[in-house]
Amino acid sequence: MRTVIVGAGIAGVSLAWWLERAGWDVLVLEQAPAFREGGYMIDFFGPGYRVADRMGLLDELKRLRAPISSVTYVDHEGRRRSELDESSYDMIADDVISLPRGDLARTVYEHLRSQVRFGVTVDQIEEIGGGVRVTLTDGSVEHADLLVGADGVHSRVRELVFGREERFVRYLGYHTAAFTTDNAELSARIGPRYQMLTVPGRMMGCYAMRDSVLAALFLYRSNEWDLPRDAGAALREEFAGFGWVTPEVLRALPDDLYFDQVCQVELDSWHEGRVVLLGDSCQAVSLFAGHGASLAVTAAFVLAEELQADAEVETALGRYQDRMRPVATKTQEFGRRFIEWMAPSTRWRILARDMFLKLARVPVIKGMLRKSVSPDTGDVLVRPGVSPVR
Repeated sequence: MRTVIVGAGIAGVSLAWWLERAGWDVLVLEQAPAFREGGYMIDFFGPGYRVADRMGLLDELKRLRAPISSVTYVDHEGRRRSELDESSYDMIADDVISLPRGDLARTVYEHLRSQVRFGVTVDQIEEIGGGVRVTLTDGSVEHADLLVGADGVHSRVRELVFGREERFVRYLGYHTAAFTTDNAELSARIGPRYQMLTVPGRMMGCYAMRDSVLAALFLYRSNEWDLPRDAGAALREEFAGFGWVTPEVLRALPDDLYFDQVCQVELDSWHEGRVVLLGDSCQAVSLFAGHGASLAVTAAFVLAEELQADAEVETALGRYQDRMRPVATKTQEFGRRFIEWMAPSTRWRILARDMFLKLARVPVIKGMLRKSVSPDTGDVLVRPGVSPVR
């Protein structure tokens, strides 16, 4: 069996990892000219953590763990308002690895044996004779038994097979930007803490990474779906008057700034014939949910497992959706609720969040906090009639 996977992000390379070990012929396509590094910090836990353990990658991921000792909310003078320290991370999950999104993808990517072609994506898709004929943007043609669209929120595969993005993408009312900069002095000042300054509808956070690199994340409320033409100018305008280290961080904005809408993706069906969607192209939960990387790794495992368990590809695709879609829906609902935690809309909500964290060690509050900051995904790794993955 041969598959073409579009997208070399976490979901795409994870699926390639599983299918090539099951004997499939795998080709991965990536529109970017090279493997995408960096990305914002993620907390990797839940079912994806367990799948990574089964892949034998946990030791490598733990070595890449960012040395973050706390999540700290500060005021405009940089003074601490509230904090969730390292010893309290069990409120999120029993096992958590904090690392840049790109480090997780690269760890899987470096263990691939499959061919990965950069600088190319799909241009036309045609189902023929129980398979798929794919014309690429460089004019070449590929044939496969299965085409997988793991190409993100703005999926080209989804557009070609299912329709325009506006039908499936739910805008959550925020724009976000992220970047890294090599700044030894500022990195040392921030230290091994994820520090955030929030006012109603806006947030700026930063944290020190390895080798004097500082990572920054911006989030602001916008009624406009369309992104501004000049992302840097928009950030400077939105965060004018922000104190703490914000002016210095804004002066370090790079040309290749990541800038996008905060969105979720919702489809009635994730597959059509021999084409299937994977990861953010069908189950994007948004950065508010904070569980997207784990679900991407999980979905790749579930899809590969169903493809191995059933000789009928279409049946396997249906079972994959049946297992993953309820989890994605529940996590998306969690993400929409979490907006008021990550980017509170009023000052009293900011005060309530800070008070909640200050009482985090009280047993009753601790239980409430864990439910507030981590979605319940159930045991999606359990396949009917099969023991769960441990």
